[in-house]
Amino acid sequence: MDFTARMVMLRSLPFFGGLPEERLSRLARGAQVAEHAPGSLIAARDQAADAFHLVAAGQVKIYRMGPDGREQTLYVLGQGEPFCLCSLVDTGEYPAYAAALTQTRVLTFPAASLAEAARQDPEVLFDLLRLMCRRLKDAMAMIEMLALRDLPSRVAGFLLHEANRPPVRDKVRLSISQRELAKIVGATPEALSRALRRLEQAGLITARGRDVDILDRDGLAREAGLGPDGE
Repeated sequence: MDFTARMVMLRSLPFFGGLPEERLSRLARGAQVAEHAPGSLIAARDQAADAFHLVAAGQVKIYRMGPDGREQTLYVLGQGEPFCLCSLVDTGEYPAYAAALTQTRVLTFPAASLAEAARQDPEVLFDLLRLMCRRLKDAMAMIEMLALRDLPSRVAGFLLHEANRPPVRDKVRLSISQRELAKIVGATPEALSRALRRLEQAGLITARGRDVDILDRDGLAREAGLGPDGE
């Protein structure tokens, strides 16, 4: 990806699009571009947090590893989404792992470059705070879901979350495999399959691979322990 392509991408992203051309140019020049094969590690917990990253193409999962080696997926990020943003305010180690889910292109920026942009343009700080607040809310919701609900309820909550992404719809095309979905909801692939069958038998959904049709949104919300609007 040459300099012009990096500039076009940065301009297209709400996170960077409001910056003046001079600062965008500085960011683009300082960025490194890397291709990552599916499953390859991009950032690890024991690495120094001296850079942040942006998904240029593909998908990246952010996850933690338990003492027994099991993964807990925290986020799945797509094109245009930044990650490892803690490097802007904390020079310690990354708090989680990041790995490519698909063939993925990542832009990597020195943390100091965005910190400089934030000092010169406070609006960048507000964008950063909004993003971090959203991810904190997502993390808190996941903790509640994993700790307080049984597996079918967790799966129902995840499906509603996906269905409520704009535009709201009753057909969900999962962007990840069921194996990766199992890591998000804290289950084995076999247990996830049983939970999906239970939701189907209850007449709430039909599932075919990555395609899920929501047949009874209110019933799915009740199963998830949510209100009719999914909240």
